[in-house]
Amino acid sequence: MPWYNAFGLGRRAPGPVMAARTETFAAQPVRGPETKFLPKTDAWQEEAWGFYDTLGEFNYATTWLSNMISRVRLRAAELKPGQDEPSIVDSGPAADLMDRLAGGVPGQAQLMAALSVQLSIPGEGFLVGERTGRAEDWTVRSVDELRVQQGGYQVVESRLPGVQWRPLGPDSLVVRVWRPHKRYFHVADSPARAARATMRELELVNRHISAQYLSRLASAGIVVFPDEVSFPVREEFEDSTDPFMSEWIEIAREAIQQPGTASAVIPLPVRVPAEFVDKIRHVDFTLKIDEKIIEKREAAIKRLATQVSIPAEVLLGMGDVNHWGAWQLEEGAIKANIVPDVELICQALTTGYLQPRLKASGEDDTSKWVVWYDTSELTLRPDRSDNAVQLYDRLELSGSALRRETGFNEDDKPTDDELKEQGLKSIIHTLPSGASSALAQLVGEDEVAPVAPISAQPPEEASPSEQGPPEPPSSAEQATLARRERLVRQARLTHAMRIGRGDTWELLHPPGCAGHAYSCPYTHATWNMSKRARPGTSGTYECRLDALGIPSIGRAVPHLDTRAYLTTGGSRGART
Repeated sequence: MPWYNAFGLGRRAPGPVMAARTETFAAQPVRGPETKFLPKTDAWQEEAWGFYDTLGEFNYATTWLSNMISRVRLRAAELKPGQDEPSIVDSGPAADLMDRLAGGVPGQAQLMAALSVQLSIPGEGFLVGERTGRAEDWTVRSVDELRVQQGGYQVVESRLPGVQWRPLGPDSLVVRVWRPHKRYFHVADSPARAARATMRELELVNRHISAQYLSRLASAGIVVFPDEVSFPVREEFEDSTDPFMSEWIEIAREAIQQPGTASAVIPLPVRVPAEFVDKIRHVDFTLKIDEKIIEKREAAIKRLATQVSIPAEVLLGMGDVNHWGAWQLEEGAIKANIVPDVELICQALTTGYLQPRLKASGEDDTSKWVVWYDTSELTLRPDRSDNAVQLYDRLELSGSALRRETGFNEDDKPTDDELKEQGLKSIIHTLPSGASSALAQLVGEDEVAPVAPISAQPPEEASPSEQGPPEPPSSAEQATLARRERLVRQARLTHAMRIGRGDTWELLHPPGCAGHAYSCPYTHATWNMSKRARPGTSGTYECRLDALGIPSIGRAVPHLDTRAYLTTGGSRGART
């Protein structure tokens, strides 16, 4: 299939594919290689580009946002009724087309960063796709880099030694992407447009501060001497018109050549008659450093931080997000500062790339397919390790999920031998009746049989033929084993304790103790728990049993949902 048919937008194409929707989206294929369809750079856009080149604060904010947006991953998604967001798909024609765009993730990251800069400064740019052999070449061009000449598109190939234009192929795709003005839809707008006054003020303040420093470097003023005063001079300057001034200039030249030495700052000693001492004075022409001008600059930077599309803390240097390497953000900052531009770019790629390509490939309903985004690389993951441990103890979470949430990987999973060793240690801690057998297996000795109780009558010996097969455990023995297993499970569950004022407290059992709360090991372990074992601050705390069955109070869990928990009472000041 020819390249332009794949886009549906060649020079010989019948018309724009998205003609029915171009009035609702801030992205559309340019209708044809005609000058009237290409916007011109306005004066405010020229000024914004100038601030990007010269004003460090604005350049930093723009670059920071483009770097963040380059970390967003583009995905194909399907619109489904009743859902707030489209469903991302990993297979199918739409997913394949997104994998091919700009050569995959590295090329798409560059496209995202370049489009972000265009939207942040002039508010508009062009997405240009063209065929280069069998590959597809995608670039982002500013308004100044695209023109119509001799009935076709041309892009800037190089600016050295002069501007050199290169014609695009007749089947190339040119899509305008812009941030619509709220009053005039087809007019581009950007945060830089409204921030120009603040940037002008900041630039003037920076120039004023620079002028003050330069004035101090350019001249140190003049020194006025009476004509009646004569000075002794060195022999090499005696033939000069003004020997003293010649010697002084030479000393100043040496100090300038070696500014870091002590001789550069030591004053020049001069001996004059006493009546002329008060006649010698220094006149300073340099500008005094205005302390308030620094405050004005800080105020201008603060105003600019609230006018650009980045978190204010980034430009003000407050918090952790000001560090260039700490690019992870809270979810609120992503939704407020990054997602709006990302959604605009996704909208442009949907109408200018994905849907036309799907239609050209024979897809019947292209309106349900959109380009969507994944911001997981930007999101600061919350610490859910404590919750993961609790859910794992309650048998509601897998081991792989526990390792993931606590920062470990599958290589840290215990082997079968390690798991056996951990199980034997757990038996020693929680089941005294099996401790001797478990300990023997851990140290590699033969299993030690439990010691039989001493009886007054010796047991009758039976011959091997009379012994027969072992008898199955009785119902009472089965009940005992089941009770032991239940007690072990209950002892491993994390309980909670609600501490009140004074000596009051209340033991809370998780749902796993339902029906057996009063026989729970926690109930008996905390029966006579002293006040010294409890924290002094009221609230809800974790409660655990150590290897010896002694209860311990852990961290506070003020947001723990205890509606499904059971209680066996506690203390109302009576027990100590």
